Amino acid sequence: MWFVADTMIYKATAENTGGSFAVIECITTPGGGPPPHIHTNEDEFWTVLDGTFEITIGGATHAAGPGDFAFGLRGIAHSFRNTADTPSQILLGFTPGGIEGFLRESGQPATNNGPAPAIDDAEIARMMLAAPKYGIVLIGPDA
Repeated sequence: MWFVADTMIYKATAENTGGSFAVIECITTPGGGPPPHIHTNEDEFWTVLDGTFEITIGGATHAAGPGDFAFGLRGIAHSFRNTADTPSQILLGFTPGGIEGFLRESGQPATNNGPAPAIDDAEIARMMLAAPKYGIVLIGPDA
């Protein structure tokens, strides 16, 4: 999937974990990552596979490199951003699973091995429509 200019590769989904969890590998462009948001249905964790990221949880920003891990409880605002000069990979985990439905409805299927396209107004509109259905609260950058 392409979502917010990132490439998402599903490793485990609610469909094949009995709803317990989802794991997604995310290839993020320099400066890329999702806007600040809150999950009301699931906790999220991150493991940096390569490159460097800033992970913000509840207003505290943490620098993270390969092998670093972070965890965010549901109900807490969070985001992450690739701070490297090259595309970098971060592993995303969610418990319980199901968030992949939001990604499918908001993003678009990846059609080649190239980078994801830039986010556009149509994707923003799809996110705004799908977010309430999946218990996601989209918030501004200062939250």
